Amino acid sequence: MRYLIVLLLMGFFNVQAQQSEVDKLMRQGKALFGHELYNDAISKYEQALASDKKCIEAQYELAYTFLTIKDYDEALHYSRSVMSFKGEYYLEALLIYGAVLNENGNEKQAIREYNKALKKYPNEYLLLYNIAESYWRMKEAGEAEKALVKVLSMNKSHLPSHLMLSAIKKQQDEVLKSMLPIYYCLLLETDEAKKGVLLEDLQVRWHVAMIQKPKRIVPVSKHSQQSGLEVAESKLNAIAQEATANNPDQPYKMVNQTMALLEMLATEQTGEMDFFDIHYVDFFKQLYIAGHAESFSYFINSGKFNPEVLTWVAAHQGDFSAFINWMELQQ
Repeated sequence: MRYLIVLLLMGFFNVQAQQSEVDKLMRQGKALFGHELYNDAISKYEQALASDKKCIEAQYELAYTFLTIKDYDEALHYSRSVMSFKGEYYLEALLIYGAVLNENGNEKQAIREYNKALKKYPNEYLLLYNIAESYWRMKEAGEAEKALVKVLSMNKSHLPSHLMLSAIKKQQDEVLKSMLPIYYCLLLETDEAKKGVLLEDLQVRWHVAMIQKPKRIVPVSKHSQQSGLEVAESKLNAIAQEATANNPDQPYKMVNQTMALLEMLATEQTGEMDFFDIHYVDFFKQLYIAGHAESFSYFINSGKFNPEVLTWVAAHQGDFSAFINWMELQQ
């Protein structure tokens, strides 16, 4: 009996030691991945998997790392392996699997897989985002937009969805509708380098608005089936030109353009309301009414013109604090 107990204890401690080693290898692999040492990370995950062939986490991390380095065959292999367990990491593995299908040109199959998963995870907005991405790759912008609207109805802070929606509207030559998601992202993005890239993109959109021929203005009544944004679009050219004439230097030109745009959106009559009116226009209208247009206009420029923004903030601390407090209440 004592011998049996000793054997059981030895087995228990061996399992504990093995699990401890696997956990250690996983931590090392993730640290290496964080430093973009992907091949070294793969080696650690493979060692963990060799120690515990049923380690789903190791297989998932391998799938994700292989996807990162664009080794799609290996990413496909490990993601399917994780999915076969139908347990932890299933959804994450499915997203990798679908991404690989997209890269291999199998977008329709990816959409089928995502739709099947939506029946089990109806509130998982990332599935809808990936559906949108698949449709966007297939050049079916209308279907992509429908999926993105659903995503943003579930999670209004999902930046990639805002940016894809902006890209769709840019392709459709709807300059104003392509601008509004970028403005929204500039409010949410915390990485100053990424804010700088977004700001450059927005500057390009304003340049397009300045040089393109204004669209014909059609009056919008309260019962019109035309969105007020179509009328607002026709006024972008005048706003862009006036701001450039007043002060062509940045960030002041962007500040003036943005403030004029917010004033126009706040006063523009809207006919039939679409997602852009409800999600973007209403938000920026409330921001303008609350008196935060100037603070917002400087805030979004911090990614490229931080010294000028800091100078303005130092001279308007009360206004800027009120703007930040207002933003926190919107979360």
